[in-house]
Amino acid sequence: MVKGMFVVFLSLLLLTACSTQQQKAASLAEAIGSEGIGITELQKITDISKLDGITPVRYKLDNTLETIMVYDFGTKEKRELGQKHFQEHQQLLSSHAPIVYVAQNYLVLYYSDVDSKTQTPKLAETEYGEKLQKAFKRIG
Repeated sequence: MVKGMFVVFLSLLLLTACSTQQQKAASLAEAIGSEGIGITELQKITDISKLDGITPVRYKLDNTLETIMVYDFGTKEKRELGQKHFQEHQQLLSSHAPIVYVAQNYLVLYYSDVDSKTQTPKLAETEYGEKLQKAFKRIG
């Protein structure tokens, strides 16, 4: 528990020292940490992850393979357009889709490691889905 809180605190310090987008994402990381989920920022982001020109901040959840990608579109209107473009792109794929969360100007994609029978796993099937939803509602 102490290690997890240290990681969250360290992540928040690193986030506040980085770009404006990452500073805004700190509130999301803090909300996730308050739900007892350890969160670590991943540095390697590929161009394929960009959505409408926005590069996401990517986090690993606890010591799992599960990740979230946080897109900060700056405005609700741009976020809605980005979400629409993501949904159109995802329909073309046959793979499992992430769970999509919306909080303010953020579009958050949760890639769960669960083996679901549906294209998008249900929150109850995932390890962190319900906790993430609770965290994002708090800031949304």
